[in-house]
Amino acid sequence: MPGYFAATLTVVIAISGLLTGPPAWAKGDVERGKRLARECFACHGQDGYSPSPINPKIGGQHERYLFLSLKEYRDGGRSHSLMRGSVLSKTDQDLEDIAAYYASQPGYLTPREIWQRTQEGVPAAAGPPSGAPQGGPPGGPSGPPKFDHSDHIARYNSMLAQAAQDAAQAPGPVGAAACASLSGSADSDRDGDGLADAYDAAPDDAGEFVVDGDADGYYEICDIRQLEAIGNLGGGEGQSTTLDRAARMARNYRLARDLDASTVGNFEPIGDCGPAGNCMVTLDRFGFQGVIDGGGHTIRGLRISRPGGSGIGLIGVLGAQGTVRNLALEDAVVIGRGGVALLVGSNFGMVYRCRAEGEVAGDLALGVLVGGSGGLVAYSESAGTVSGNQAVGGLIGDVRGGVYFSRSNAEVSGSRGLGGLVGLNTFGLVLSSYSTGQVIGGNDLGGLVGMNTDAKVRNSFSIAAVEGDGSNIGGLVGFNSLSEVRNSYAAGAVFGGDAVGGLVGRNNGSVRMSYAAGPVSSEGASGGISGFMVEGEEDGNFWSAMSYSAGASDLGALTAEQTGWAPRPGDFLGLIDAYCDANGNGFIDPDERVPDNRIWDFRGSGEFPVIRCTFEAGYPSGDTDGMGKM
Repeated sequence: MPGYFAATLTVVIAISGLLTGPPAWAKGDVERGKRLARECFACHGQDGYSPSPINPKIGGQHERYLFLSLKEYRDGGRSHSLMRGSVLSKTDQDLEDIAAYYASQPGYLTPREIWQRTQEGVPAAAGPPSGAPQGGPPGGPSGPPKFDHSDHIARYNSMLAQAAQDAAQAPGPVGAAACASLSGSADSDRDGDGLADAYDAAPDDAGEFVVDGDADGYYEICDIRQLEAIGNLGGGEGQSTTLDRAARMARNYRLARDLDASTVGNFEPIGDCGPAGNCMVTLDRFGFQGVIDGGGHTIRGLRISRPGGSGIGLIGVLGAQGTVRNLALEDAVVIGRGGVALLVGSNFGMVYRCRAEGEVAGDLALGVLVGGSGGLVAYSESAGTVSGNQAVGGLIGDVRGGVYFSRSNAEVSGSRGLGGLVGLNTFGLVLSSYSTGQVIGGNDLGGLVGMNTDAKVRNSFSIAAVEGDGSNIGGLVGFNSLSEVRNSYAAGAVFGGDAVGGLVGRNNGSVRMSYAAGPVSSEGASGGISGFMVEGEEDGNFWSAMSYSAGASDLGALTAEQTGWAPRPGDFLGLIDAYCDANGNGFIDPDERVPDNRIWDFRGSGEFPVIRCTFEAGYPSGDTDGMGKM
C-alpha cells in the first residue's frame, strides 16, 4: 500500500466521537486482513514497521484509528494520492480487516528489538552482528512472502509474442489514394454526426465516418479529427450517430499518413475513465479495445489540457484487449491530474514499438509515453520532460505490468517516487531497458526506477543523473523493497540527503550481479551499491573507485569468470542469469546459449562491462550511438 498514514485524526472526527459516542462497527478479521494487506508490505512492512523512515510505522496502532484513517483516504477526506489509489476499491469490511491485522502487531519497539524480531531461530541475546546499521543488519532473512511473479511474467511473454505475430501479419502500407475520397467543406456536416464533411469518409451517412477501402480489416485514418471521432462521434449538442461507441472502440484502425494534431485545440482522448472519471473503479470498461496501427507514421503537435482529469493522453484508456503499435508522437503537450501521458493515459493492454516526445504535467502516475500501466509496454521509447507529484517516470509513471526492451531520455521532476524510466513499479518487471536524462525531486528517486515494491528489474541500466533533497536516492533504484535487481548497472552521478547509493538508495530486497560506476555524494548514509541496507541480500556486486572509494574494485580489469557473472557449465537453472532472452519468450532456448548472447559484454581491459540485451538488440534503429531520434 504505497503511501503513509498521518499522525492524528482530524479534530472534526474526534469531537464527533465524543458527542455521539462510537458507532456500532464489527471488528475486522485479522487473517483476512493479512491477505488483503499483502500489497502494503513493501512500503509499510509485514508487521507495520516500514523499512523506510519515510513511511510511518503503523504496527500496533489502535484498530479504530487505522480503520478511520483508511476510510478517509478512500473517501477523499485525506489527500494522499498513492494511499487513496491503494484503498479506493476496498469495502468498509476490507478496511476493517486490514486495520485489525496491523493493530494485532506488537507496539513500538527499539531498533535493536525490531532487528531481533526479524531473526528466525537466532537467540535474541546474540544481538546484531558487529557493524550492522541501526535498525537492521546487512543480509538477514528474506522477509515476508513475496508476490508470485510467474503467472504475470508468463502473461507478459504471451502478450509480447502475440504482438510480434500480429504486427508481422498486419497489411502493408496504405496507399495515398486511401485519403483521396475526403472532400467537402470544413464548415458543413451533412449527416449531422459532428464530423465535418472535409474529414468524414462517409459525409452522407450518420452511421459511418471512416472506410476500409482495401478491405484488409483496418479502417484508414487520414486526419486527426477522424482519430478523435473514434471516441466522440455524435457526442456533441445536436449531433447524433447510429454507429455505437462500443463498436467504434473495438475496431482496428491504421494511419494512412502523418497527422497534424495542431489543428485541434484540445484533443479529446480516445477512451476514458467513465462518467465518474475514476479508472481505479471502472478500470478499462470505457477504454479502447481495438487496434491503432500507426504504420510507422507520426502525429505532430498534439495538445490536451484537462488539469482535473484522469486517463489523459492520445488514448485516454487502452483496454485489456487493445493495442497501439508502430506510432510516433512529436511536439506533444498533455496536462492532466492522474494517469497522464502523451500516448496512453491508463494502459491495460499492449503498447508496442511506439515513440513519444514532448511535455507532460500533472499530479500522479505520469509518464512521457504511458501514465499508468497494468499491461505491457515493449520496444518503445520516450524523450522530453515530465513533472508532477508522485509516481512520475520518464517512460511510465506507475507500473503493475511489464516493461520490455524500452528506453527513455527525459527530465523527470516531482516529490516522491520518481524514475528515469519508471516512477513506481509494483509487482512489475522491467526487463532489458534503460534510461538517460535526469531525475530531480525529494524522496525515493532512482535513475531507472523510483520505488521498486515487490517487483523485478533485470538486464537494465541507467546513466541518468539523480538529485534528491530527501532519502532513498539511487543511481538505478531509489527504494528497493521486497524486490529484485539483477544483472543491472548505474553510471550516473547521484546526490541526496540520506540513504544514497550508487545503485540503490535503500535496499530491503535482493541485489545481485550488478555494479555502480557514478560518483555518489550525500549528507547522510551512503554507499557504492546501497546507501542503506535494511534486510535482504547483496551478492556478486561491484562498484568503481570513481563512485565510492571504500572497498572499491577495478571492475574494468576483471573478466567474466572473475566476477562470477560467466555462465556455469551445466547450470540450467541459472541460464536466465547468464544469457539474453532474445525472443522474449521467457526461456533461454538452446540457440540463445552462445557467447555473443551473454548478458554481460566484457569489452576489454580498462572498460566497464555493458549489457547486450537492451533496446537496440531487439529494435534495430540504424543509429550508431544507440539513441536514435531521442
